[in-house]
Amino acid sequence: MDLIVELFFRGLIVDFLGKNSRFLFYKIIGKPKSKEYLTADKTTDNYQMISQHISNVIVGLIIFVGLSFLGAYLVYS
Repeated sequence: MDLIVELFFRGLIVDFLGKNSRFLFYKIIGKPKSKEYLTADKTTDNYQMISQHISNVIVGLIIFVGLSFLGAYLVYS
């Protein structure tokens, strides 16, 4: 059960929603960043790696909660 929760949290919320939302945001405002930059997997700088991951988590959680509220609103209204 713990593995399923970890895969859901890591795979859907952080990697998919967080990274892609930040990628689209930077593209819309005219300062495109690569997806490799947003994941920071191949960097030796630990601070950059941690800060990119925390940013992806926060943005992913906000998008996930917003989509959850939108889905609940559409279902129950």
